[in-house]
Amino acid sequence: MKSRAVLTIIIPLVILAVALATGSVLMLRLFSVAVLALSLSYLWARVGIRGITVEVKKSAERCQAGGRFNEEITVFSSSRIPKFLVTVEENTTLPGHHNVAVFNLSTKGYYVWQAQFDCRRRGQYTLGPLTVTVADPFGFFPLRRNMGEPQSIIVYPATLELPFFQLPSHHEPGPGSSRWLISEIGPNAARVREYTSGDTLNRIHWRSTAHAGKLMVKEFDADRSDYAAKNTWIVLDMHRASQSGDGDESTEEYGITIAASLIKKYVDGGQQVGLIASGDQPYFFPPETGSQHLWHILEALALMKATGEVPVERLISHEIERFGINSVIIVISPVISERMSALLRQVRNHGALVIIISLDSASFGGTARAVNATGSLVSSGLKVYDIKRGEYLERALDSRSSSYR
Repeated sequence: MKSRAVLTIIIPLVILAVALATGSVLMLRLFSVAVLALSLSYLWARVGIRGITVEVKKSAERCQAGGRFNEEITVFSSSRIPKFLVTVEENTTLPGHHNVAVFNLSTKGYYVWQAQFDCRRRGQYTLGPLTVTVADPFGFFPLRRNMGEPQSIIVYPATLELPFFQLPSHHEPGPGSSRWLISEIGPNAARVREYTSGDTLNRIHWRSTAHAGKLMVKEFDADRSDYAAKNTWIVLDMHRASQSGDGDESTEEYGITIAASLIKKYVDGGQQVGLIASGDQPYFFPPETGSQHLWHILEALALMKATGEVPVERLISHEIERFGINSVIIVISPVISERMSALLRQVRNHGALVIIISLDSASFGGTARAVNATGSLVSSGLKVYDIKRGEYLERALDSRSSSYR
């Protein structure tokens, strides 16, 4: 564009210089024609940009990753002068999109076209403004105007159908179940087991302790129907140091997709569900029901970044008093530390049902720091799902094929 502007100045000056040097009348006339043509071209462009307005309509206000939406753009001309080679380009931060059209406008005419946008990745993006360009026939004086207001659009994370992700019963067999001793321990406790670090002293069952010759503590239980009506907490690890992988194939994206899918599953089922995370900022949503609650959480997940400085075990420790009897705690994390394992056993000992969804860091290019700690959770009888990079999440989170591992 700059080279064209330079040419519009240099060419007439060169013609004028030749005309003056040679005294050629023909060159003087050619100089006059060049000046006249450039003047008319400039006026053409100035008049052409006037009287143009635009209107943009989106087909939907929400879009989820993997979905799409349509947009209709109408360009109007209120001028009595036809406009040729009008170029309209939409400025957008949506990845992979370049929306542009070139057309002519008749006297007081309009032009309509539709564009389709694929929502590829969660996040907040802008659509618009539109850049309208009108040029003279020679293209020497293109004039641009930004029209319309930029619109913000949030792409929510994808949600998967997880019909076979079910809450386990405390009576399901698994490692560590042989240690459970059923006894008459009162109406609120279901069994006793051996004392482990983190158990409170007020849960010690002295009769069983005397019988077994070692400390035994009461453990509370509820059947599956009770859990279906209680609070479910999703604890999502957004600690910077825990993450592995890049882009869509990262523990950050897998964790957010799983969290979003589980939250939608429980909200659709009429159950109360909440979210706790600490990423670019603290996120806390107490358990509630309803579509409005769902979209508030999905919006937070759409904008969330795994840049947190707070380890997930600190989140659990800070909120542990919220996880009472019959609560369901689902922890999603790439790193299961020994400290977290002790906290989760403590949460379980308080009567909550604990499920761990472990994102295998090694498969995402990280280190396998979580293996030993995950093993200690399994040996304690807790339900652990191990998610590897590239797995179909619907299959990996299928309770029918998953086991204590």
